[in-house]
Amino acid sequence: MPAILPGGGSKRVVETFETERQAILRRRRTGFALGFLGIGALFLWSFTTSEIIGTPHSTDPLSRLGDFLARMNPDLRGETLFEDANTDGSFLSWFYGWQIWLAALWETLQIAIISSVLGAFLAVPIAMMMSRNLMPISSVRFVLRRILEAIRTLPDLIVALILVAAFGVGPLAGIITITLSTTARLGKLYSEVNENADMRQMEGVKAAGASWWSQIRYGIFPQVVPNYASYAMLKFEGNIGAAAALGIIGAGGIGIELSRAITYTLFADYLAILLLMTCMIFVIDMASEWIRHRLIGVSASGAI
Repeated sequence: MPAILPGGGSKRVVETFETERQAILRRRRTGFALGFLGIGALFLWSFTTSEIIGTPHSTDPLSRLGDFLARMNPDLRGETLFEDANTDGSFLSWFYGWQIWLAALWETLQIAIISSVLGAFLAVPIAMMMSRNLMPISSVRFVLRRILEAIRTLPDLIVALILVAAFGVGPLAGIITITLSTTARLGKLYSEVNENADMRQMEGVKAAGASWWSQIRYGIFPQVVPNYASYAMLKFEGNIGAAAALGIIGAGGIGIELSRAITYTLFADYLAILLLMTCMIFVIDMASEWIRHRLIGVSASGAI
């Protein structure tokens, strides 16, 4: 209970507190309103200057999108759906190139796997040297952070074009490009995970006389590995799409088939390839979830 002061002092304290509280609330609400209006104005200006609002095109963009989706219709027919590939309207006539597409998709998957594994492993020591709680030398942290920022700033498409010119058409350019991108992005994420680790575990291992590597191995890794795996698998899924996109400029994989379908306006082929990619990503997503749950000790029922 508040102390009762002579002359109504307790009442004045409560009134002062309430007045200050209301003033703080008004300032916060005003700041929120001004921030909301500022962000709204920024979005409106961005939409207007980018012609999302008030587009000068004569036709409706939504109708053009509808026309494009209609062209992707494979025109399947129920009476001939299960006939051979030479029959119009059959499922096999739509997926006539499934063997070629699966081979190209497998190459895309290989590019994504190799670059994801390399990037994830390279990001671990870099992240250790970028973490404030693990690297006491600030200049090392500063230099590494600026290098990774520079790599993340470069568009993958531009890097791939340079590497295709250097190494020629093929998957090598795609692997190097995606490895650099994966290392730069995972390095930042891993360093943030490291900085959120509980250092008391590392200090306990150190007190037992363990070496620096043992401190990291038994004090840090058990805490961060599940998050490492989660971020790596998420980046791996994105790398599949990146590998497919880079293939359009000659970096190997399914992108070459996508480019062919776009060039020759084979919209049904384009849809078939996209469906194959989507199914593959579904499988990879379920596998990554299973792997992460195994790492953190969660069973299928959710029990630990």
